[in-house]
Amino acid sequence: MLSPHHYYFNVFRILGDLSHTVSKCILIWAIHANRSAEGVSLITQILYAVVFCSRYLDLFWTKPSHMPWNFVLKLFYLGSSFYIILLMTRVYARTREREKAWKFGAFCLAGSTVAAPLVLLIFKKWHHYDFHLVMWTLSEILESVCVLPQLILLRQTSVPTVIDSFYLVTLGSYRAFYILNWFVRYFGAEHHFEPIAPIFGTVQTALYLDFAWVYWTRQRVKLRNGGVVDSDDLNRGWLVSHLAPRNDAEGEEQAASLSEQDPRSQDSTGGGIKWGPRGISVSADDEPTGEVRR
Repeated sequence: MLSPHHYYFNVFRILGDLSHTVSKCILIWAIHANRSAEGVSLITQILYAVVFCSRYLDLFWTKPSHMPWNFVLKLFYLGSSFYIILLMTRVYARTREREKAWKFGAFCLAGSTVAAPLVLLIFKKWHHYDFHLVMWTLSEILESVCVLPQLILLRQTSVPTVIDSFYLVTLGSYRAFYILNWFVRYFGAEHHFEPIAPIFGTVQTALYLDFAWVYWTRQRVKLRNGGVVDSDDLNRGWLVSHLAPRNDAEGEEQAASLSEQDPRSQDSTGGGIKWGPRGISVSADDEPTGEVRR
């Protein structure tokens, strides 16, 4: 999103907002349709919620009539983020994989918090230093790395994910359109350039592209009706392999997992994976003898 002090609309800004909105709707629909949160990173979704809470502090003092478009979208992003967290922790809490990247997520949050005032000091100097702008800068830095826990989860999982191509396209288009929006603002009549958003927006876009490359090169044999991911192929992602390198023990664990019996041949009464609609596992966190909560 834009700096809190500038609201300028063009077609790319509008398309970016719409793409972001649609990506949220697709993820919520996919979780409900599959009755599962399999493969969706709770850490990433929590970080997104922190991003929106820190970015939209102006909701407390800005009148809705001043910018109806922004006001409605801000409420939607906040509400949808917390709703996704609710789905993952309460409604489909036993249909998602345990994550191992909580320390990494905490590092992303702490690093962004420390970097925000320093980045603001570099680009804005002291005369623009206020709490609202510090929090906005924090949100820009944190959003650029929010997807990393999601990428780590895809690497460690050997079960299907509800994430699909439509979600990736809309989420990636969001920042791609915003990059074009920044070009239009700079070279157009406004001649405005906000360095913080483009810099970290470019980092975020690069990670999304790496995310998409990993996802689309892993269309293998994991789903009953068509594969989603072979986790070994995550190493094809250049950025991910450097930011979160995979150790040998993890690779051996994945190799052992992939060598086990094909889940498609196991019935619902066996001790293996239980499968929900469209081939999505609904028992990643269950004990072998536990019941599956639909």
